[in-house]
Amino acid sequence: MRLVRVIRVSLRPIDEENVEMEKSPESEIYDLKYARYKRRRLMFLLLLGAATLVFLCAAVNFTFFAAGIALGHVWPLSPPGSTAVPHMIASYHVNQIAPPPPVQNDFLYRQSFDGRTLPDWHTFSDGWDVQNGVYYGTNTRADVRSAAVYGRGYQWADYHLEADVTATGTVAPSSAGLLFRAQENGHSGQCLLGTRATGQRQLELLTPEGQLVSTSFHFVTGEAYRLRATAVGPTLTCAIIGYPDARLTATTTVQRGTVGLQNQGITGAFDNLLVKVGD
Repeated sequence: MRLVRVIRVSLRPIDEENVEMEKSPESEIYDLKYARYKRRRLMFLLLLGAATLVFLCAAVNFTFFAAGIALGHVWPLSPPGSTAVPHMIASYHVNQIAPPPPVQNDFLYRQSFDGRTLPDWHTFSDGWDVQNGVYYGTNTRADVRSAAVYGRGYQWADYHLEADVTATGTVAPSSAGLLFRAQENGHSGQCLLGTRATGQRQLELLTPEGQLVSTSFHFVTGEAYRLRATAVGPTLTCAIIGYPDARLTATTTVQRGTVGLQNQGITGAFDNLLVKVGD
């Protein structure tokens, strides 16, 4: 008879929480290297994303800028004349580029009389005053030609002088107008709205040598007229802009001199004076 040994094996569930797994040194080094790799990969992806965003913004801005040049538009960063340095554009608008104005390098002088004082002007009698953007000669003595001249133009030779001139009174005789090629008080050319002792109103051109030419022009008291005096070489002209028939010519030997204003017998009002190079 054969004997068989029966071996009983008891199967019990293993408590996984109570089982401790020992890691080898090689496994710990691997885990550390893998963690470093993940951090480096995350940093690389972040840098790549930031660089891509910067590139896209630059590409968009360049595209708008190139399109603006091609279409003739500009995007202003600050208002004209502003000294502020713009650091951020909250909004923009498109302005059509207009043809540039002509270079005004032929102007010798401009004066709108908007300031309170005129430090570069010389007066040869009292009664000159700037009020509300107008230069007034208020000395109304009939025996005094009240003059004011620009003190920096004594070496000017050929030029055109213009200004708005208003004769504000009806006294006879009287006058108000422009001075040109002036070297001293009482020695200059004159382009005037004048009233003779008879009451006749006229346009007058007086040369620096004292020669007088005139033409009848019934100007209206209190109304501004744009007078233009021209001195080019020996030729002088006196005209009223907008009135082709109101034009006088004469000659002179005085080749240089500054510009100015004058009134006599009445208050003269003057504005928007400019001097351009003559040709």
